[in-house]
Amino acid sequence: MESDLHAQMKRMASAWLRAADASAVALEVRTAIPFWRVDVAAWFCGGMQRLEARERLSRSEIEALAASPIPSLWHGDEPLARLQISAGAVDLFGQPLPRPEAGTVRRMMDGVQTVLVECKVSRADFLSDGDDLATASAEHARLHARLRRMQADLLPRWEPHLQRRGETLFEQTDGWSVERSRLQSVRQARQAERLAREALRSRVKFDRMSRWRLADRLYLCCPAGLVKPTEVPERWGLLEVTRGALRLRRPAAPLGSPATRRWLTVQGVQRSSRRSS
Repeated sequence: MESDLHAQMKRMASAWLRAADASAVALEVRTAIPFWRVDVAAWFCGGMQRLEARERLSRSEIEALAASPIPSLWHGDEPLARLQISAGAVDLFGQPLPRPEAGTVRRMMDGVQTVLVECKVSRADFLSDGDDLATASAEHARLHARLRRMQADLLPRWEPHLQRRGETLFEQTDGWSVERSRLQSVRQARQAERLAREALRSRVKFDRMSRWRLADRLYLCCPAGLVKPTEVPERWGLLEVTRGALRLRRPAAPLGSPATRRWLTVQGVQRSSRRSS
């Protein structure tokens, strides 16, 4: 269940992007990584000079923007439709194509910049996404190799009935039902490997988003003092909320997101806008 503070921070981050003349802004946008959503996403036509120059948004400015709802993007004059028409990504009737060709997508996205914002309201929430991808990958590989060694050394001796006979042409290559093992050491190794696998999928969000260059700019939005600037993930920016105002504490590094990922973000913003309209 989303807290009131988290919902408020999402509205403030979206107000900051709208104040910088974003072409489109949406909340709860699906990313190119399966099952991952970001709190706020936006895209800009042309450069991002106004975003980079917007170091502070006052409480009154935020309230004024928050009072006006995010406009629906699903109508004939919405920004994405104009962009597609200008790039010639239309059908015989002049309507935007839902799936333009790759070359057309690259041409459209050359003039587009994308921004993703993750809002964190507690230290635990921040730390849960901050593991290093290389460290987590190495730990999972180590625990997986340990489990495989136990399977090869212990199961043939103590639990030969767990071998799935007839699975392959040769008996020595048949698999094992490790999940049915009653050996304490094997069960513990399975548990450790499972936790490491889950951590690799869910606890490296910041690192994976920047390594995959999911957007041209990535920002954290947090209450003031929650995250020190030195703790901000590499290449991420930091927005701080203080007494109802928003300030840019640390700028984000330009990532140069590939055209295909920009396009996925632009589509995600439009789909989220359709859901909320």
